[in-house]
Amino acid sequence: MEGKIFDIEPVDFCRVKKIDEKGYGFLKSQHHKADVFFHFSQIKREELLLKLEKLKRGDFFLFFTSKGRPDGKRKVDRLWYEVSEIPVEMIPSLVESLLHEFQEGVTNLYDLLFVFSELKKSGYIFPHQVAEVLGSTKILNLPTTIVPYLNSEELQLLHQNLKMEELKENPVKPFWYEEMVKAGSK
Repeated sequence: MEGKIFDIEPVDFCRVKKIDEKGYGFLKSQHHKADVFFHFSQIKREELLLKLEKLKRGDFFLFFTSKGRPDGKRKVDRLWYEVSEIPVEMIPSLVESLLHEFQEGVTNLYDLLFVFSELKKSGYIFPHQVAEVLGSTKILNLPTTIVPYLNSEELQLLHQNLKMEELKENPVKPFWYEEMVKAGSK
């Protein structure tokens, strides 16, 4: 997924990886191979600046776009702290990127679940996209992780995707089976 999606730079998301003593931080991109750097002076929200001063790896998320520099490196261009701050016209590329990452990306599952939850709370994930996530490789391999983010209908769909009825008859069950049975009975 290298480069731009549509005519605008796609929105990336990442937990802050690290910040050096000069205030430069490095973010992992879903769209570009190299890390994207930013300077903590780009952070304008006071509570996040305080976190940066005492940064523990992965303390908070940033949503961002980046642009290339003449030296080939990338730098954060625009920065948001919450999905609700991202311009609406940029949300489709973020959702597209998230769906891709659930299927075949390398982004940490828990980071994906955080972004999924934020998009869902903001009303930016539609039922067909939730269904796509529930059928994704990452979720089918570790289904218990998404349960807290689902309503009862979505949980039922996840059970169908996992073929829970068939698994009931199978003498050898996946390690997550019992936990999924409990989740389905709530």
